Amino acid sequence: MGNARRRLNAATDTDTRLLAKPDLDFMVIINPSSGPGSQYPDEQYTAALKQLATYPNVQKFGYVRTGYASRNLSDVISELNVYAGWSSKGPAFAMDGIFFDESPHQYTAEAVDFMLRASRAVKEATGLQGSRTVCFWPVRSATSSR
Repeated sequence: MGNARRRLNAATDTDTRLLAKPDLDFMVIINPSSGPGSQYPDEQYTAALKQLATYPNVQKFGYVRTGYASRNLSDVISELNVYAGWSSKGPAFAMDGIFFDESPHQYTAEAVDFMLRASRAVKEATGLQGSRTVCFWPVRSATSSR
């Protein structure tokens, strides 16, 4: 089965779940290309975002990888600003927050500073809606030495 077919089935399954649980809030992570990809989402993501916007129990979060606070902070902020810029296409494209993957799971002063600065950029991003929620995902891979 091709990727487009799997995506269609996943979208149908997601619609079914969202409709079945109207009293449950869902946080949906939007990740077109290990981050926002190009300036605006492609046709498939455009359709999916418009569909997700019809559910009052869905919040959308843009996916940004932090590399355990080792990526260039300006690149991380640039990616979250791409998501924030999507709102210029209309309310269906507005993100409710940012999901920071590969958040550091061990304390260092540098990692804390990095994540605080990234979080501040989310809170100050004008294109995000609502409370501009920040989510951290501090996953440690089996091969990670961090």
